[in-house]
Amino acid sequence: MLRFPLPALAMILVLAGCAGTPPNGPLVEYRNGQTATTRRVKCEADYTLVARDASAAPGPFGNHHIRKGEVVGFRKEADGSLTAVAPGYTLPLPPGSYTWEVVPDSVPPMRDRQSAETRQILWTATKVAGMTFLVGCTTLLVLIIAL
Repeated sequence: MLRFPLPALAMILVLAGCAGTPPNGPLVEYRNGQTATTRRVKCEADYTLVARDASAAPGPFGNHHIRKGEVVGFRKEADGSLTAVAPGYTLPLPPGSYTWEVVPDSVPPMRDRQSAETRQILWTATKVAGMTFLVGCTTLLVLIIAL
Protein backbone atom coordinates (compact mmCIF):
# COMPACT_ATOMS: atom_id res chain seq x y z
CA MET A 1 0.00 0.00 0.00
CA LEU A 2 1.34 3.42 -0.96
CA ARG A 3 1.71 5.73 2.01
CA PHE A 4 1.67 9.37 1.14
CA PRO A 5 1.09 11.82 3.98
CA LEU A 6 -1.81 14.22 3.50
CA PRO A 7 0.24 17.28 4.50
CA ALA A 8 2.71 16.57 1.70
CA LEU A 9 -0.13 16.20 -0.81
CA ALA A 10 -1.69 19.45 0.38
CA MET A 11 1.62 21.31 0.09
CA ILE A 12 2.18 20.00 -3.43
CA LEU A 13 -1.28 21.20 -4.46
CA VAL A 14 -0.67 24.62 -2.93
CA LEU A 15 2.74 25.00 -4.55
CA ALA A 16 1.26 23.87 -7.88
CA GLY A 17 -0.91 26.98 -7.96
CA CYS A 18 -3.95 26.38 -5.77
CA ALA A 19 -3.23 29.56 -3.80
CA GLY A 20 -4.33 32.36 -6.12
CA THR A 21 -2.13 35.34 -6.78
CA PRO A 22 -3.42 38.87 -7.19
CA PRO A 23 -3.79 40.06 -10.77
CA ASN A 24 -1.24 42.41 -12.26
CA GLY A 25 -3.25 45.33 -13.60
CA PRO A 26 -7.03 45.38 -13.90
CA LEU A 27 -9.01 42.33 -12.83
CA VAL A 28 -11.99 43.32 -15.01
CA GLU A 29 -12.06 46.13 -17.53
CA TYR A 30 -14.93 47.83 -19.37
CA ARG A 31 -14.64 50.27 -22.26
CA ASN A 32 -17.45 51.98 -24.16
CA GLY A 33 -18.90 49.61 -26.73
CA GLN A 34 -17.31 46.55 -25.16
CA THR A 35 -19.25 43.61 -23.78
CA ALA A 36 -19.75 43.91 -20.03
CA THR A 37 -18.11 40.99 -18.20
CA THR A 38 -17.60 39.64 -14.71
CA ARG A 39 -14.79 37.51 -13.29
CA ARG A 40 -14.26 35.35 -10.25
CA VAL A 41 -11.65 36.63 -7.83
CA LYS A 42 -8.73 34.23 -7.39
CA CYS A 43 -7.12 36.08 -4.51
CA GLU A 44 -8.94 37.53 -1.50
CA ALA A 45 -8.14 41.23 -1.18
CA ASP A 46 -9.61 44.71 -1.31
CA TYR A 47 -10.66 45.79 -4.81
CA THR A 48 -11.61 49.25 -6.02
CA LEU A 49 -13.56 50.53 -8.99
CA VAL A 50 -11.49 53.00 -11.02
CA ALA A 51 -12.65 55.46 -13.72
CA ARG A 52 -10.24 55.34 -16.68
CA ASP A 53 -11.28 58.30 -18.83
CA ALA A 54 -12.73 61.82 -18.61
CA SER A 55 -16.22 60.77 -19.72
CA ALA A 56 -16.50 58.27 -16.85
CA ALA A 57 -18.07 59.12 -13.51
CA PRO A 58 -15.54 60.67 -11.16
CA GLY A 59 -14.65 58.55 -8.13
CA PRO A 60 -13.90 57.73 -5.47
CA PHE A 61 -16.01 54.58 -5.47
CA GLY A 62 -14.57 53.06 -2.29
CA ASN A 63 -12.80 49.80 -1.57
CA HIS A 64 -14.62 46.48 -1.36
CA HIS A 65 -13.26 43.40 0.37
CA ILE A 66 -13.80 40.52 -2.05
CA ARG A 67 -13.25 36.89 -1.04
CA LYS A 68 -11.77 34.22 -3.26
CA GLY A 69 -14.40 32.86 -5.64
CA GLU A 70 -16.71 35.89 -5.48
CA VAL A 71 -17.58 37.75 -8.68
CA VAL A 72 -16.88 41.38 -9.63
CA GLY A 73 -17.30 43.19 -12.91
CA PHE A 74 -19.82 44.99 -15.04
CA ARG A 75 -23.24 44.20 -16.48
CA LYS A 76 -25.47 45.83 -19.08
CA GLU A 77 -29.00 46.50 -17.91
CA ALA A 78 -32.10 45.98 -20.07
CA ASP A 79 -32.17 49.70 -20.91
CA GLY A 80 -28.54 49.56 -22.11
CA SER A 81 -27.03 51.31 -19.09
CA LEU A 82 -23.90 50.03 -17.35
CA THR A 83 -23.73 48.79 -13.75
CA ALA A 84 -20.67 47.91 -11.70
CA VAL A 85 -21.26 44.78 -9.60
CA ALA A 86 -19.58 43.18 -6.60
CA PRO A 87 -20.97 41.09 -3.72
CA GLY A 88 -23.56 43.28 -1.99
CA TYR A 89 -22.77 46.23 -4.24
CA THR A 90 -24.21 47.63 -7.46
CA LEU A 91 -23.56 51.07 -8.88
CA PRO A 92 -25.13 52.48 -12.06
CA LEU A 93 -22.41 54.14 -14.15
CA PRO A 94 -22.50 56.64 -16.99
CA PRO A 95 -20.79 55.63 -20.24
CA GLY A 96 -17.02 55.51 -19.94
CA SER A 97 -14.07 53.24 -19.23
CA TYR A 98 -13.76 51.54 -15.84
CA THR A 99 -11.71 48.82 -14.18
CA TRP A 100 -11.79 46.76 -11.00
CA GLU A 101 -8.27 46.70 -9.52
CA VAL A 102 -6.54 45.28 -6.45
CA VAL A 103 -5.87 47.85 -3.73
CA PRO A 104 -2.10 47.86 -3.11
CA ASP A 105 -1.01 46.27 0.18
CA SER A 106 -4.44 44.65 0.76
CA VAL A 107 -3.30 41.20 -0.37
CA PRO A 108 -2.13 38.90 2.43
CA PRO A 109 1.46 37.64 2.03
CA MET A 110 1.93 34.51 -0.11
CA ARG A 111 2.86 32.51 2.98
CA ASP A 112 -0.47 33.35 4.64
CA ARG A 113 -2.41 32.53 1.46
CA GLN A 114 -0.62 29.19 1.12
CA SER A 115 -1.19 28.40 4.78
CA ALA A 116 -4.92 29.11 4.49
CA GLU A 117 -5.17 27.05 1.29
CA THR A 118 -3.31 24.16 2.93
CA ARG A 119 -5.65 24.25 5.95
CA GLN A 120 -8.65 24.16 3.64
CA ILE A 121 -7.27 21.21 1.65
CA LEU A 122 -6.37 19.31 4.81
CA TRP A 123 -9.82 19.94 6.30
CA THR A 124 -11.44 18.60 3.14
CA ALA A 125 -9.14 15.56 3.13
CA THR A 126 -9.96 14.95 6.81
CA LYS A 127 -13.69 15.05 6.10
CA VAL A 128 -13.31 12.61 3.17
CA ALA A 129 -11.16 10.26 5.26
CA GLY A 130 -13.66 10.43 8.14
CA MET A 131 -16.61 9.67 5.89
CA THR A 132 -14.71 6.78 4.29
CA PHE A 133 -13.92 5.40 7.74
CA LEU A 134 -17.56 5.69 8.84
CA VAL A 135 -18.84 3.99 5.69
CA GLY A 136 -16.27 1.21 6.12
CA CYS A 137 -17.21 0.69 9.78
CA THR A 138 -20.92 0.69 8.95
CA THR A 139 -20.41 -1.82 6.16
CA LEU A 140 -18.33 -4.06 8.44
CA LEU A 141 -20.98 -3.83 11.17
CA VAL A 142 -23.74 -4.75 8.70
CA LEU A 143 -21.72 -7.75 7.49
CA ILE A 144 -21.09 -8.93 11.06
CA ILE A 145 -24.77 -8.63 11.96
CA ALA A 146 -25.81 -10.43 8.74
CA LEU A 147 -23.59 -13.42 9.52
